Amino acid sequence: MDDVSHELCQEKISILKEYVSKGEEILSSIEDWENLDLILEERDQLILRLKNMEEHLTGLKGNQVCSSDEKKQIDNLVKLIQDMDQSCIHMIQAEQQKTLQDLKKNQQNQKVADYEISLTPSHGTFLDAKK
Repeated sequence: MDDVSHELCQEKISILKEYVSKGEEILSSIEDWENLDLILEERDQLILRLKNMEEHLTGLKGNQVCSSDEKKQIDNLVKLIQDMDQSCIHMIQAEQQKTLQDLKKNQQNQKVADYEISLTPSHGTFLDAKK
C-alpha cells in the first residue's frame, strides 16, 4: 500500500464522516422540511465525490488499496449511514402521516366553521330586546 492509496482511503473516510453529519442534520431538522432540500443536495454532492473516488480507487493497481483498519472504519461508517438512513425514512414517514392528519383535521374544522356560519340568518330583521 502506497501513500496515494492511503490518502485516498483517508479522504474517503472523511467524506463518509461528512455524510454522517449530514444525516444527523436531517434527523435533527426533520420537522423543518423547508431546509431538507438543501441538506439532501449537499448529501448528493458527497455521493458524487464518493463515486468519483471509487472510480479512481478501482483504477489503482493492486488489491490492497486500504489497510484492514481503514476498511473496518469504512465498513462501520457505511453501517452507521445505513442505520441513519433507515431512521430518516421512518421519521419522514411519521412526519408525512402527521401532516396528513393535520390537513384532514384542518379540512374538517373548515367544514364545521362553514356550517356554523351558514346557521346565522342571512336576511330578515333582528328583534331589539329593549323594545
